[in-house]
Parts: sequence; structure tokens; C-alpha cells
Amino acid sequence: MGASITLAGEDLIAQMQGAQQPLTIARFIFANVPGLDPNGPVDRAASKPPAEQIVYNYQIPPENRGYVNPSQVIYSAQIGSDVGDWDFNWIGLESVEGILFAVTYMPLQQKRRNIPPLQVGNNLTRNFLVVFDGAQELTGISIDASTWQHDFTVRFAGIDERERQSNRDVYGRACFFGGSLQLEKVGAAYQIKPGIAYIEGIRLERVAALSVAPPGFPTTAWLDVALQRELSDVVASWNVVWGTGKTDYTDSAGVRHYCVPLAELPNSTTITDLRPAEPVSGPLVAMFAFRTGDYAELRARATTKEDVGLDALPNAKSDDPASNSSEILATTAALNAAMGQVVSPLAGMIAAFARNTPPTGWMKANGAAISRTTYAALFAAIGTTFGAGDGATTFNLPDMRGEFLRGWDDGRGIDSGRAFGSFQDQAYLSHAHTASVAADTHTHAWSGASSEATTSYLSNVRQVGGSAGAITVPAAGESPTGVMVDGHSVSGPYGVRFTNSERTHTHASSGTTDSYSHTHVVTVNAAGQDETRPRNSAHLYCIKY
Repeated sequence: MGASITLAGEDLIAQMQGAQQPLTIARFIFANVPGLDPNGPVDRAASKPPAEQIVYNYQIPPENRGYVNPSQVIYSAQIGSDVGDWDFNWIGLESVEGILFAVTYMPLQQKRRNIPPLQVGNNLTRNFLVVFDGAQELTGISIDASTWQHDFTVRFAGIDERERQSNRDVYGRACFFGGSLQLEKVGAAYQIKPGIAYIEGIRLERVAALSVAPPGFPTTAWLDVALQRELSDVVASWNVVWGTGKTDYTDSAGVRHYCVPLAELPNSTTITDLRPAEPVSGPLVAMFAFRTGDYAELRARATTKEDVGLDALPNAKSDDPASNSSEILATTAALNAAMGQVVSPLAGMIAAFARNTPPTGWMKANGAAISRTTYAALFAAIGTTFGAGDGATTFNLPDMRGEFLRGWDDGRGIDSGRAFGSFQDQAYLSHAHTASVAADTHTHAWSGASSEATTSYLSNVRQVGGSAGAITVPAAGESPTGVMVDGHSVSGPYGVRFTNSERTHTHASSGTTDSYSHTHVVTVNAAGQDETRPRNSAHLYCIKY
């Protein structure tokens, strides 16, 4: 990756020098050029990328232009975290006339804007060093670039100390991995075993055994550890020292030394290990997350974020249940609020359950009187529709035991006149029953007797004269004239006879008839049980509170 002045830039330098006019570089151009080889040579004859590949233009302020020497000038772009998002692999310098002056290629870089809590942004600083004879004079730059430089000695020292303190928080005063740096006797000699240890947050590593020699007995072996400057770097420095009562100290160069005991040697044959060792044989993640075994004090065992897919989760979180971003994790507060939005509107809902006890958040719809304050959400939903309880502190639930539900008519006109929540007793739709008697051929037998009433009549009587009721009794042997007896004309010699006795007699008769006008009584028997119902299954009705 190198930077080059373009051919057009060289022409511009010559032109401005000839005209004795200042060369002014106005802006940085950032572009994302597809297929660009970051390790290839810069095409000095190429023009500026097309507009669709240019991702950002940075106007160079006067204070971002400095000189190194009369032939070298620097242009600096400092872009804050409020700018983005874009990627780039091409940077160019453009003159105030719009001429592409210098170009550099690089691997694809990212510039991201800070969008809390969704995204952490980055600051971007890029410097262009331009070298040609008379560069400072032609550009008129008067700021010494050395004033941009910082003394990082103090800052780096602070970084080292913060890292040490961070390790100290993790490993404590001293932590030896297994048998690391253990003092042992091999034959007649003594040595420190290889391994890894942390002393006051300073990491020590020995790849091979270190021979040591006690000055005499009894004695104690100590590690003397410090972060020591070595050329332009700071490294962990340690030695084995002998004696008793060693303590931490600061040397004449201001370097802090930490002393921890390794072993106690009361004589030449006895070694008492004093190291606070831990059974660590590799990375701590292998020790605590994957190790076979059980640690009673660990909350999570044998699981990493990658195991359960948490490594891909974003860091952002939100209490807002209305957020619809896939980059934000919902907190328990957001979940509770969302549950409230879903569950609270259900207060007063009636549902049937295939169980004989109510689930959590529900109670039996059995008409019970319950507290208006304890079940405030339900009371707000149904009020005293199904009973006012004691009229002050309680209210009644609907009683659905043994009942069927029916949709409220609400003005439709199918079940008119119903108040919401009202009870309706059973009823039958008006209807008729038909009955019939099968016809057959039959006869009726009959018999009877008749009597004749008393008849009084005159015989052989002739009407004489014109006076009604006047009669003349004819002489013996004389035939009466115009005599009517029982409506019949009679003649012949008759005497007169009167009779007042009843003349009873019978007339025997019998016969059959096929039909005659008559009625039959038909009885329709009742059927059924003590109620009207469809087929059904008994479940528990509950109400949501």
C-alpha cells in the first residue's frame, strides 16, 4: 500500500511553480472501488472514480496542513464518530481546481457512525505525506507538523498499569497454573519448573526449567516481579531471590517490584511449596466452561455463549415494548410491559378448560363474590353486571356452572330485548303435534223395543149437524157416516167404546250398519327428560382476571 502523486498532480505542480501561484489541496476523497488490488501499484494516469463509487468528501481545514521539512508537507483528515456508515479502499487528494493530485490504495476499511445503543461508531484519521522539491513554499503551509505529535510515554505507561490492575482483579495477588514455577529438587540440584503464573496481574511464562542455587539453609525462595522498561518496550521481569520477610518495594528507577514466596527450605532435603496454585492447565475458558467436573460455586457450568447462540446477539437493549428492531434485545421490563398489553385487555374473558382446576391468572366462573381491589382489573372490565357482591368491597363473578353461552344480540334482532349479561330460562319453539287412527271396516249390532201410547177413540159415531163436537149415536145396525178413527175412515155396524188404559207392546228388531257419524278419543303420551339440551361435553368455565 503506497501513495503516489498522479501525472495530473505533477503537471499541476509545474504549472503553479511556473505561474508562481500557490498550490492548494482542498479535500480528501474516499471511495469504494470494486476489484481494487490494495497491493498493486497506483495507476497514476487514472482519473477520479465515478460518483457512485465515491462515499465521502472531507474538506481540509487550515490547521490540518503541516510541513515536515521544505520538501515534505502533510495533509490530515480527522473524521468523527458522527459520520458514517461507509466502506472505502481508495483515498485521493484533490486540488481546489478539482484536479486529482495524489492517490493511495488499501484493503477495505470501515467507517461507522455511533448510534447508541444500536452501534458503536469509530473515529477515522488519515494522513497524506506529499514529497516534492519546494513543497512547503509552493503550498504556503506554515504549521510545523511536529506540533501534531504527542508524547505517548505517559499514556502507554497508564495502559500497562490498567492492564496489570485488570489482571490483578481476575487472578488476585498470585496465581500459579498447576505446577508452574514450582521449586523442585532434581538429584542434588534445584530448579524452577516451566509454566505460567500471574503475580499482581503481571503475566510470567517460563518455557524451560530454570536452575537455581539456594545460598544456604534454612531459607525461603521468593519471586521478585516487575514491569521493566526494555528499550522502547515494557516487559515482565522476574528473578528468584532468597531470604526471609521479603516485601514489595520500589527501586531507584521508580519501578515497583512485587515479592511472593515460592517455597520454604528448612534444610537441603525438604521443600515446602508456598505457591497459591490452581489446577489450571490451559485457557481459563477450558478450565471453567469445558472441564469435566462440578464446581459448586459456579452459576453457569460447561456452557459458552457460542453453545447457545448468544455470541451473535447484539449488545443493545431496550425497555420499550414498541421497538421493532432486530438489533435490540428486550429487557424484562419490556417483556413485562408487552405481557401487560396482551394480558390486561383479556380481563373478563370466559373460556372453557378441559381440566377441573383454573390455570394461573384465571378463576372459576361460579358466581362467587370477590374483592374489588384484589381483582381491580376484572372489576374494571365487568363491574357489577353479574352481581354487586356486598355493594361496597366485593362484586360477583358470572355463574356459568351448568350453563351454555349465547352471543349477546346487541341490536341484531334475533334475541331481542336481552340485556347484556342477563339470564334466560329454557323455552320451546311453538309447534304442533299430529295424530291419526288407522281406518278399518266394522259393524255396530243393535236391538230394541217400542211402546204404544194410550189411544182414545169413538167408533160407529156419526157426526150430526154442523156443530163441532156434536155427535149422534146411530141406531143399532146403522152404519156411521164420516167417522174418523185414528185418522182412518171407518164404516160398518160398530158400537161405542171408550178406553183409557195404556196398551204396551214391543216390536222385536235387529240389524247391522256399516258406518255412522261418531268420534274416537286419541291420547298422545309425553316423552323426554327434565330439560331441553343439545349434545354436549362438560368442561370448566373460567374467567380471566
